[in-house]
Amino acid sequence: MINIIDEVGELLNEYNLNLNDVIFVFNGNVVENEDFLEKYDVFYDNGWGLCNFTNIQIVIDDYTWFERTSYDGCEKFVLKAHPLLSKYQNQESHTEYFYER
Repeated sequence: MINIIDEVGELLNEYNLNLNDVIFVFNGNVVENEDFLEKYDVFYDNGWGLCNFTNIQIVIDDYTWFERTSYDGCEKFVLKAHPLLSKYQNQESHTEYFYER
């Protein structure tokens, strides 16, 4: 059993973040940090069974966020990022960047 708030705290510590650095989003709606901490102070089994918290995102900035994922009943947060188009704009061919030569 694990507490979702403890899991979030460990995740933020791992990336040197704190609650003031992020925005919580649940089902596409922004949730105030205090409300998130109050509502989700629950224990659950993150390694077996149904997915309990699949609709949570923790937004860091315009380009990066943590997204809740699950595989075979195991839940975890994964860091996601939008590609920075400026990395590709100076390439002669955009497709060459993605394929081995």
